[in-house]
Amino acid sequence: MKLITTEEHYNIPSVERELKAYKATQPQRAGNPEIGKALGGGLAQYNFPDEKFEDMDARLKFMDDHGITMQVLSAEGLETIPGNIALPIAKLANDETAKLVAKHPDRYAGFATIATQDPEGSAQELERAVKELGMKGTMIHGRTLNKYLDDPFFEPIFAEAEKLDVPIYVHPGVPKPEIIKSQYLSDQYSPAAGGALATPGFGWHAEAGLQVVRMMLAGVLDRHPSLKLIMGHWGELTAFYQERLDETLMPVAKNLDRKISEYFQDNVYVTPSGLYTKSMMNWAIEQMGADHIMYATDYPFEPTDQIEPFIRDAKISETDREMIAHGTAEKLLKL
Repeated sequence: MKLITTEEHYNIPSVERELKAYKATQPQRAGNPEIGKALGGGLAQYNFPDEKFEDMDARLKFMDDHGITMQVLSAEGLETIPGNIALPIAKLANDETAKLVAKHPDRYAGFATIATQDPEGSAQELERAVKELGMKGTMIHGRTLNKYLDDPFFEPIFAEAEKLDVPIYVHPGVPKPEIIKSQYLSDQYSPAAGGALATPGFGWHAEAGLQVVRMMLAGVLDRHPSLKLIMGHWGELTAFYQERLDETLMPVAKNLDRKISEYFQDNVYVTPSGLYTKSMMNWAIEQMGADHIMYATDYPFEPTDQIEPFIRDAKISETDREMIAHGTAEKLLKL
């Protein structure tokens, strides 16, 4: 069975060197030790050596061992550094990704790296990355400059993605420290448990889902009706609330052209991001259709023993299986 996976993280050594050099020029600011301890403990299970992200020969072996035909690669996000630094690094990342894809065109494709702090520059770089380098879309990681994606600041990026007919993958980011402290930490459980709750346990999924719903409410998908969004983890919690969002928001959101559920079903594509949960997949097929579902492992973060068996043995139609395994990605990403 052909298997294309679409949320597959990797690091680029030259990009990592540029980031390290930039950080070395910045004054050391003391962070909140309570937040640092919580995040350090909560994310410890996801600490991997650089080689795990950078060794592409080992990655190909991993793909072969787990039946993966192709990975769509995404490099590290640059949302937390200044735009004038991020944009040249984004260009470097895209050039390096294109070189890697050219070496293994049947095994790799790539999402473009952009500098969301500079929306006009990002739009221009996205155009270059797609038209000249063959990138298949882009990925955005959390908030930029503490702005959510409903902010008009990001309009040039959305307009360009719609014009190019490529998707934007809305990936989680770490919530603000004050949100972590007020909503996720408690003296009734360990800091590590609070840190995990704030990030992969719940918090960053809720924030990623909130980003997309805010885009819907702000009319982004009315101004850009052909814009395509990808959400990991079967829809980052909010996709499961489509009917509830319709019921509670539509009576007061008078400015919208469609129901919230219609934006999800028309404009949003979902992936499992390594969550091999049968009930979630069955719900996603029923609610959104297999033609809006792509496979993804969240390499290298999630368990690997179910990558191939989960989709191969799922009690779904062969048409849906083929669509989720590779057909949706081939159509959406023009593979």
